[in-house]
Amino acid sequence: MMLPFSDLSVSKKRTILLRKIKKAVRMFHLFDEDDKVLLGISGGKDSLTMLDLITDKSVWWAGKVNFFPVHIETGFSGEEGRLDRIRDFSKERGLDLAIIERKEIAKTAFGENRPQNPCFICSRIRRKALIETANEFGANKIALAHHLEDVLETFLLNLFWGREISTMMPDQPLFKGKFRIIRPLFLVPEKEIIRYSSMFVFPDLSAKCPEFNKTKRQYVKRLLEKLEEDSPGLKSGMFRSLFHLKPEYLLERYRKSYGKVPSSE
Repeated sequence: MMLPFSDLSVSKKRTILLRKIKKAVRMFHLFDEDDKVLLGISGGKDSLTMLDLITDKSVWWAGKVNFFPVHIETGFSGEEGRLDRIRDFSKERGLDLAIIERKEIAKTAFGENRPQNPCFICSRIRRKALIETANEFGANKIALAHHLEDVLETFLLNLFWGREISTMMPDQPLFKGKFRIIRPLFLVPEKEIIRYSSMFVFPDLSAKCPEFNKTKRQYVKRLLEKLEEDSPGLKSGMFRSLFHLKPEYLLERYRKSYGKVPSSE
């Protein structure tokens, strides 16, 4: 009988997570030999787990793909004093952490003249900083630590408020393919990341956003957790559904005419 993930040893947890990362790398062709990959490191459990596992010496890409961990300093309260810990964590894995100062992010997104959607502004500036840094380092790919639940949450966010059926992609080209956003944790459930990271000395060092626990994403996260609690396995089934589309039962072909026909007819 297979033990629950939570009861497994550190080495077994690591093996399972690496297996899912390697499956994603093969399935979505995330790495090529001689790739230069910028790793977006927030300092949270997801990005530190990605950094820890992606630099494992047993994987086929070890020594064949170059990694550059980068942390964007956003200026949020709580960042001070934690950068040395993230830097040391990277050094232990043979990599030097680059810290890019963008302290204007906090002021622009959450200052007196804050926009209606500060999360969008914050995300856009951080993404711009990562792309600029990738260009400076000569990196062709940017790895972000989005996991399986992030994919599902984005799907529901776009469905509920974005008026479209879409989600994150494991491999997303930017600027006609000059850069690619890749997501090595695409197939990894968040609960496995939490249980793996809790066994190491890398607590959640990500700065706490002023909107933490107030965003639509947090609302959707809680909704998914409740649905999973009521119907165990629902998230897994929902994720599988993203690979089983039936376009003939969607209304794309009527998109142009939608809204033109009066509702009274």
